[in-house]
Amino acid sequence: MTKLCSVLILTLASVAVMAGQTNNEWTRYESSEGRYSVSLPREPKASSQESTASTGEKLPQYLATTIEGNGAFLVGYFDYTPQMTFSLDKARDGMLNSMNATSLAEEMISLSGAPGRAVKLLAKASDGQEFIDRARLYDVDKRVYILQCIFPKTEESPTVIEKCDKFFDSFKVSTRQ
Repeated sequence: MTKLCSVLILTLASVAVMAGQTNNEWTRYESSEGRYSVSLPREPKASSQESTASTGEKLPQYLATTIEGNGAFLVGYFDYTPQMTFSLDKARDGMLNSMNATSLAEEMISLSGAPGRAVKLLAKASDGQEFIDRARLYDVDKRVYILQCIFPKTEESPTVIEKCDKFFDSFKVSTRQ
């Protein structure tokens, strides 16, 4: 657990999957403040943290995290100001740098017409254990959503990938209120 926590602390975008899950029923989680819903193996823990944008501005970030087995699922989001611009390339690079990770794959995606990026990263904990971070980032109306499915590389399997896809595919954003 300490190994996973060290990876989670490295970046907002550093959490999310499930490994030893035995129950097939997932929980539908809805965030009215975040304007999204998603299916998770269990009720997530909500938290927030402050980060600093490249412009120096402070941005609150909101997280919903579920630890499952040796991995975790994470949904994070933050709003950026009209004066700011968001770059999927810079977000990916920030994840790579903050986690000292290697990019294994990426593709451009979208969510109801909003631009996004799917990435698969390989990160190492301080003890050398390797983790896979499958993530999706979306830029929806000046709000960035980051979904992550993180698990030990040794547990990568079609079953784990299927669970990650179930998580990603269940994510829905409601229209601006």
